[in-house]
Amino acid sequence: MDPQQHLVEPFYFPGNRLGCLLIHGFSGSSSEMRWMGERLAEFGWSVLGIQLSGHGTTPEEMAKTCWADWARDAENGLNELRKTCDTVIGIGLSMGGLLVLHLATLGLIHGLVAMNAPMVLADRRTRFVGLIKPFIKFVNKPGSRSKTSSLGLDPDRERFVYDRIPVEALVSLNRGIRQVRSKLHLISCPSLIMQSRKDYTVNPISMEIIKEKIKQVNPLTYYWEKSGHILTLGQEREEVIKKIHEFLDNHIL
Repeated sequence: MDPQQHLVEPFYFPGNRLGCLLIHGFSGSSSEMRWMGERLAEFGWSVLGIQLSGHGTTPEEMAKTCWADWARDAENGLNELRKTCDTVIGIGLSMGGLLVLHLATLGLIHGLVAMNAPMVLADRRTRFVGLIKPFIKFVNKPGSRSKTSSLGLDPDRERFVYDRIPVEALVSLNRGIRQVRSKLHLISCPSLIMQSRKDYTVNPISMEIIKEKIKQVNPLTYYWEKSGHILTLGQEREEVIKKIHEFLDNHIL
């Protein structure tokens, strides 16, 4: 087996009747969520980490997919967990957080944890990416490195992520952000929203927007001062797990 292959495979850890659906971010892979999945499984919960269409392969494959595909993947993962779980929680990073919010607007989950979910992207140029679509098919990811990197953590904790982004997919993400943002008022489940202060991909104002839009559920919100965009692999990841554990214990169980 390709030593990188395990990084992009979906994962499932069977447990009790409370299921956690883990969803990774835009242009990333399930590797962003695997460590968190392993830690959550230690509490006895069932954990499913999905791989979104077009991700974990090549940017060319991602270019063939769109928001509708990723939303369908999220719903399929939810349905899979429901086979063994009575209660299902959505936990997502970045676009994964956006997909979790989407599931909640449909009333499909019992609770949500959204980490660095985008309402406003940090790079203002992304708002006008549709203008270059007729001329450019891919854009380089700012600060991109190789497909796998240790991110300065445990050398075994690698992350698979694209260094090029399909413009068409980015346009579709922007549409997804607008769609979800317009429906946030429909959310009725317990919610935990977390945001990294040092996030240079998602503008931290996004959490305040979400908080205001879903104030009807009195969401719990928390800023992380030391972490970057990939909160699930950042230096505060253990504290993040503790917050999620407290949320599930106090608001879901």
